[in-house]
Amino acid sequence: MNENHDIIVELRNVHKRFGPLKVLQGVDLKLQRGRTTVVIGESGTGKSVLIKHMMGLLRPDSGEIYVESERIDHLREKELVKVRQRFGYLFQMSALFDSMTTGQNIAFPLLEHTDYNDREIERIVAEKLELVGLNGSQDKMPAELSGGQRKRVALARAIAMNPQIVLYDEPTTGLDPIRADTINDLIIKLKHEIKVTSVVVTHDMASAFKVADRILMLHEGKFIAEGAAEDFRRSTEPRVRRFVNGQSTPDEA
Repeated sequence: MNENHDIIVELRNVHKRFGPLKVLQGVDLKLQRGRTTVVIGESGTGKSVLIKHMMGLLRPDSGEIYVESERIDHLREKELVKVRQRFGYLFQMSALFDSMTTGQNIAFPLLEHTDYNDREIERIVAEKLELVGLNGSQDKMPAELSGGQRKRVALARAIAMNPQIVLYDEPTTGLDPIRADTINDLIIKLKHEIKVTSVVVTHDMASAFKVADRILMLHEGKFIAEGAAEDFRRSTEPRVRRFVNGQSTPDEA
């Protein structure tokens, strides 16, 4: 297979700062189509900033970003709308509309971006809820759902438009281990059943090890390690070992 054809998103020498804070410092990244890439790192290292650049929610100070070989970092906002429709985004805290039912939340992007009629939208909503294991919950309000269920509804909304790429921002945050593992299983299921390319940013190593085809560690705005789960389990790099094992540095103790 042609390697370039196999790359769905690429970042080249991307830099981003907010005031004096340098968040990304020369990041290079290629995402392979149909694979799950996990980005790990401490809170505040720029993981969420990184994935927001992929769909044009943030623009780099310098560097280039490509989606399906199209450079997007210089596109106008109107042109970015079509690019973003290739993506689904699972927000860290689910970000459901509290005043809307489950079904209305999932239907929202379809009403905004398609010409589907009500019957087609109802079919898609039911299909996506079934995919995340919440059949028949269209009329429930977010307040009636558990944290894990809200996360699954948010995931159903993220895939409502049949995206090519799904970005997961700390998908297991705030969930107990059993509900977190349900989300991990869904990430794997969607990869196989709807053939999405996935990017997961997390500090949950159990999740990273379970879902990843490839893991990268972001530290002080740069990738310092890359490999399969087993490479990270066996790593002797001190910063990687401390993070994987959940150990503080002496000045953090």
